[in-house]
Amino acid sequence: MLVMAYYIVIFVLSLICCCIYYWKKRNYYSVRYTLIFILAFLSHFCYVLLALSRDVREALVVYKFLYIGGCFFPLVGLFLVFSICKIRFPKWMHFALIALSSLVYCCVLTAGYLPIFYKSVSLEVENGVAVLSKEYGPLHVVFIVQIAFFLAATLFALVWGWVKKPEISRRNLLIAAFMQIFSIFAYFIGRAITKDIEWMALADLVDEIGFLLIMDRVGLYSVEDLVSSSILKEGKFGYVSIDLKHRFLNATAEAKKMLPVFAGCHADRPVEDEELRNKIDDWIKDMEDINVSKNHIYRNGDFIYDIRVSDLYDGSRKRGYLLEITDDTAHRQQMESLESYYRNLNEELKAKTELIRQFRKEQG
Repeated sequence: MLVMAYYIVIFVLSLICCCIYYWKKRNYYSVRYTLIFILAFLSHFCYVLLALSRDVREALVVYKFLYIGGCFFPLVGLFLVFSICKIRFPKWMHFALIALSSLVYCCVLTAGYLPIFYKSVSLEVENGVAVLSKEYGPLHVVFIVQIAFFLAATLFALVWGWVKKPEISRRNLLIAAFMQIFSIFAYFIGRAITKDIEWMALADLVDEIGFLLIMDRVGLYSVEDLVSSSILKEGKFGYVSIDLKHRFLNATAEAKKMLPVFAGCHADRPVEDEELRNKIDDWIKDMEDINVSKNHIYRNGDFIYDIRVSDLYDGSRKRGYLLEITDDTAHRQQMESLESYYRNLNEELKAKTELIRQFRKEQG
C-alpha cells in the first residue's frame, strides 16, 4: 500500500503544480512550459493506472502512453533550457531531434507485437501494486542513448549559459542543474537502490516544481516581453494589425474600446467603416512613400486619437502593418484651449492697440 500511496501522492502533487501553473501563466511564457506540465501530468496519471492494472495487455497499453512522457519530456526540457540560456539552433536541428524522439517512440509501439523493443513482458502483483517485468530487446538501447544524449546536452547548455551568458539568472541555472542531476540519479542510480518504486515519477515532479520556480521570474529577465505586457496591462495604447492587402487581422481590447468599429470587424476582411478604411489606406501609403512612420490625428466624436503606423513583422518577414492608437484627447483639448486663449488675447491686444491709436489720433 505504501507504493500505491507513493504514486497517488505524486499524482496529486502534480495536479496541484498544473493548477498553480495555470493560475500563474502569462502571455509571454513559452508553450514549452505548457508541454512540460502536460507530459508530466500524463506520466503521473499513467503510473497510477499501471499500478492498478491486472492484465498484461492493459498494463502494456498504459506503458505505451507512459513512454510519451519518457520520449518527449526530456526533449521539451532541453528546448526549454536552451531557451532560458538563450542558445539558438537552426530549425532543421529542431526537426531532427523531434524526429529522433518520434522514431524511438515508434519502437516503443512495437511492444507486444515485435520482439525488438521488449522481447517479452509479464505482469506480477506485489503488495497490491502491478509490476510489469520486461525482457529488453535490441532497440531498447536506442531509448537509453536518447535519454543520455538529452541529459548531456541539457547539462552542456547549463554550463554554457553559466560561462558565456552573464545576463542569465544564476538562480535559474542552479535550479535547472539540480533538476538534471536528480533525473540522472533517478534513472541510472535510483533503480539500483530499489526497484519497488519508479524513481522517474519523483524526478518528473521535481522538474515540475523546478520549472514553477524558474517561470516565476523568467519574464523579469526578458525586457521586451515585460515591457510589452506592462504596456498592454496599463491600457494607454491600443494595437490593430492589418495585413499586406490592407485587410483587418485583429485588435487588442483597448483598441476596440477606443474605436468600437474594430469590435465589429471580421478577420481577413477590409475595415467596414469606409471613412476609417480610406484613412488607413492613406496612412499606409504615406508611410511607404517616405519610408518613415508618422503620427496621424483621428477624431471620433469628442475623442481625439493619435495613430502611428509601422510595419508588422513575423520574425524577419514583413506580414502587414501595425496601428498604435493613443487617446490624445486631453492633450489636444489643452493645446486647442491654449491656442484659443492666445488667439483671443492677440485679438484683444490688436483691438486695444487700434483703440489707443484712434485715441491718439483724436487727441492730436
